[in-house]
Amino acid sequence: MKLTPFYISLIIFLLLFSCEKERQPITENTDIRLISKVIIGSETYMEYEYNEVNLLAEEKSKFHYTKHNYNDDNQLISSDCYWDISIASSDSRVIEAAMNRKEWVTPENTPKSVTHEFEYSSNGQLIRKIYIRTSDKYPNKVEFQYKDDKIIRSTGYYKNVKSGYIDYYYDERGNLSKEVKYTVLSSGITELTTTTEYEFDNMINPFQAFKRLTTPGKYTNPNNIIKETYTIHFEVDPWIQRIQVTDNSYEYNDNDYPVRVNEEIEYVYK
Repeated sequence: MKLTPFYISLIIFLLLFSCEKERQPITENTDIRLISKVIIGSETYMEYEYNEVNLLAEEKSKFHYTKHNYNDDNQLISSDCYWDISIASSDSRVIEAAMNRKEWVTPENTPKSVTHEFEYSSNGQLIRKIYIRTSDKYPNKVEFQYKDDKIIRSTGYYKNVKSGYIDYYYDERGNLSKEVKYTVLSSGITELTTTTEYEFDNMINPFQAFKRLTTPGKYTNPNNIIKETYTIHFEVDPWIQRIQVTDNSYEYNDNDYPVRVNEEIEYVYK
């Protein structure tokens, strides 16, 4: 039987539809425990929800809510963030009211604060992150540079003018061991602003499940931060310490995951 153009087109369509139908999403984070809740004291501080392929879908708290959206390749394409901006008020009464609020932030009770949009290269590396704020008609953007598949620099732009950059350094295990921040002044001069150095344990960092959020550090480290040394390089008031050191102590479960931090923060897993 001679096939007409109509039947040829129909066969091609059915074949393409069949291939698309057979394509199954890839489930990630199958080899690690998924953190579901952070408790401080006796109060739930954060909750995390995941989608059907174990990627972080929602971050929920009393003060902010974030919804993460992915494409068919599991790449994060956008994040919608809602913040209770009263927490940043200069009025102590407003801050106190925000701290005592009972209702958690949701898209229904809080205006959207910012949308993050993500752009990728043809080989799947994140190359650009765009910040679209409802209060600013000029979006900020950050562009990324890589070495050995790790982000080694992020450069910020405002109104397409470079505003600063961060250099990232890693240890032999892939932990972010140091980040160095620079500000680019309107004159074009670059100034070193802060340096942060980290030390780690040998246990499992549960926040690796958030690695699709791409930010180097807490979400990409294989291990947990036990010491953070923050150094300020610009002029500050005399009462501000130029070098600030934070130590973290952990309790772990039998699977080498932290379950308690500094005796007051508790991690709950799915």
